[in-house]
Amino acid sequence: MKKMLRILHALLLSLFLTAGAFVPVMAENEDFDAFMEEEARDLLSVDFGSFHFNVVDYKRYGLTKPEITLLHPSYESYAAEAASMQESLDRLHQFDYNSLNDTQKHDYLAYEDYLKSEIALDQFPDFIEFYNPRSGKYSSLITSLTEFILYDRESADDYLACMEDLPASLHDMNEFTKQQAAKGHFMPDSLLDEALASMQNFIDKGEDNPLIILYDKKIDNLEGLSEEEKTSYKERNRDIIVNTVYPAIQDTRSFLETLRGSRSVSGSNFEYPDGKAYYEALATIKCSTDISLDAKRDYLAKCLSDLFQYQITHMSNPFAKVSGFTTAEELIAYLSEHLEDFPKGPDINYTISYLDPCVANPNVMAYYLTPTIDSYTENVMRINGDNVKNNLNTMFTTLAHEGLPGHMYQFTWYYSQPDTTLLRHAISSIGYGEGWAQYGQRIMLHRSSLSEADAEYQAITLLSAYTMQAYIDMLVNGYGLDAKAVTEQLKAVGMEMSEENVKEAVDGVIYAPGQTLPYGFGQCKMWEFHERVRGSLGDAFNLEEFHLQILQHGQRFFEVVEDDLQKYVESKGAEFKKDFTLFEYSAVEPDSNSLIGFITSHMWVLLVAAGLVILLILGLLFLIIRGIIRMIKGKKQDNNN
Repeated sequence: MKKMLRILHALLLSLFLTAGAFVPVMAENEDFDAFMEEEARDLLSVDFGSFHFNVVDYKRYGLTKPEITLLHPSYESYAAEAASMQESLDRLHQFDYNSLNDTQKHDYLAYEDYLKSEIALDQFPDFIEFYNPRSGKYSSLITSLTEFILYDRESADDYLACMEDLPASLHDMNEFTKQQAAKGHFMPDSLLDEALASMQNFIDKGEDNPLIILYDKKIDNLEGLSEEEKTSYKERNRDIIVNTVYPAIQDTRSFLETLRGSRSVSGSNFEYPDGKAYYEALATIKCSTDISLDAKRDYLAKCLSDLFQYQITHMSNPFAKVSGFTTAEELIAYLSEHLEDFPKGPDINYTISYLDPCVANPNVMAYYLTPTIDSYTENVMRINGDNVKNNLNTMFTTLAHEGLPGHMYQFTWYYSQPDTTLLRHAISSIGYGEGWAQYGQRIMLHRSSLSEADAEYQAITLLSAYTMQAYIDMLVNGYGLDAKAVTEQLKAVGMEMSEENVKEAVDGVIYAPGQTLPYGFGQCKMWEFHERVRGSLGDAFNLEEFHLQILQHGQRFFEVVEDDLQKYVESKGAEFKKDFTLFEYSAVEPDSNSLIGFITSHMWVLLVAAGLVILLILGLLFLIIRGIIRMIKGKKQDNNN
């Protein structure tokens, strides 16, 4: 009811503002914290999923539990959400930014960027994909139910209420998808085949479905229930899934089949009338920056060129493997012991487990569950075993990304700071978040068993791959380029790829637009900042201080990070460099044992040697030619005599 009243109020306010009403320019700044806390409570209670996964003791924070429902989309709900956020943005702008303290200013900017970018994206509900198996809402919903945490008897009941609501949620998603498809918005048929197969695999699990098995285990571990009550909970969940959820998913499969061929474009979303505008709004969120799409594209091109040039001079053994551990638990323990130059975080607990194949997205290596506000020391990571368990290099970079010093470190470090406000628990900035996690991978590879040269080669290969994918994503979905045109653009930055390989990459970004942007763009921004600060400070550069500057104000748009770093550099009496070359100041030298490394390390010697060899060859040729000429002249004289 509270949510509905807020939405109704927002709709009325939007009409009122349209009519030319006056809004006060400034409010008392002592009210700023109260306003932001109110906004945080609204965000945390806007839907039951956000509520459950963000807080355990909700009464402690003055939260009211929302109606226990899942996703029920409609065009009206997206319009109302945008209007509600616009109301929040208007109220935020009533405060005098310049009179706020440092923490308040960062909260102001983070919330302003969040609201503006979400409002912009809400203008394009037709592009929201519900059943895309790679990035759709349905897959996320199943994952959320799998990860549903049981804190007590109340949350055990809440979970069952969610499961009972799942058929109604599927119905509303189907109705919305039907309206989208009528306008030509639907996934390609090849993706539809993937989605239908995934759903059938889920159903075929029968009573061995993770939603049954995991719930049984959670109930067994829940204190305060008698054995009879535990049995009752388990039987009720099993009955809902087998007799209600499975039929609803089967009906959804049949419904989706009727939409086969509904997609009205043959290529990317760019081909839709408002495809570019949608992608611009999406890229702003995914890249954590509001610079223009052209600026984002040019930035990725520049970084890709830098990475390629750097990579070809740092070739090493592509088959080198990390060693020293065989399990994920051993690896994360190793990482935790090698966090020098990272500000000390809180003592935390964590569990790592492998995903059941029927709920594992094949395009996801692993994921980290953001902890609740009041229990951030308890952390969970899930690994897609098929993707990582047989490759220690992949497991190493994956756990560095998801765990330490990646997501788990960044979230728990920031949540443990005394000035972190409730609002910053409720919002995030994905380009920053993924950029930081990617950034940490390179550092930790150099703390593995690999040699410096091999670690650098592995790291730069990963960086180049993610940056290239993000660049291709932008060229295809933001500018409508086909494989041939993308091949030419890659060639322009120094990367030679066959059109066949490019075509495969192009298909991938069409299937999941924007998905690679946070990784490729975010990692480049983090390393750009590293290089600029290091180049600005020279010998005074301190890696731990740099990390502190990145971390201390939490996830935020990169313009804010850049401003913070400029103030930091200037406080050291230096000028903040504007231009950069990725890894210009890298301390890692090419491997002199490899051919390219040897050539790079001994360039001047080799050039001088090559010059001498050329002179010697030319001298020998001169002598040979002169001898031949003299021989010919001698024969002519003999003939004349």
